[in-house]
Amino acid sequence: MTASLPDHSLVIQCRGLIIHHRDHWWLVEFPHLKRDLQRHRHPARAYLLSGRITTEFAKRAGLETGPRILLPSVAMLHPDQTCWAGNFELRPTIATAKPDQIDYDINAHVFHGSADELEERLARAMIEITLFPIPMEFTSVFTALPDEDVPVLAIRVSSYVCATFELLTARYMPTYRPRSPWRDISNESVFDSGAEVLGWMHADDWIRPR
Repeated sequence: MTASLPDHSLVIQCRGLIIHHRDHWWLVEFPHLKRDLQRHRHPARAYLLSGRITTEFAKRAGLETGPRILLPSVAMLHPDQTCWAGNFELRPTIATAKPDQIDYDINAHVFHGSADELEERLARAMIEITLFPIPMEFTSVFTALPDEDVPVLAIRVSSYVCATFELLTARYMPTYRPRSPWRDISNESVFDSGAEVLGWMHADDWIRPR
């Protein structure tokens, strides 16, 4: 049986962050990064990478100067980093009609520097919501955000293996803490006690001042 060849019509060209998360390399697309307006810095999509770069790119980058003992890998591009920004071209590794079953090799890369803390956290949140789609009753933080300083029921990936998600009462407070806007009831960053918030829903009947 002949294996299906990659469909190069599915080549992706975008800007974003390369990041290592949950034992895999990912590219999280950011149409606008830190050089652009703050209000536009939301990721658009996460692409699972194979962890490899194409032979053509390896040759252009000078990574195949000796015997091919190991396949050129993403980790070889910037060995001291696990997250960085740039412009990228991705090629699918397999031919399939289901985009969620495709992973990608990197075929081109223009390095833009390190990601800042907020971009990295947003990228990890986008990967989490890709791996663990939130229940439809919740609004994704990448779709809309609640009114400022209004308590809502928030959802995030649980730190415990007995549950996929956990719920908490939280407030979105970007004016108070632009780089860590999700705060719990005690006004601490929700990130200090677990994962980033992935979604939210109004719960006025349950959450209201006494």
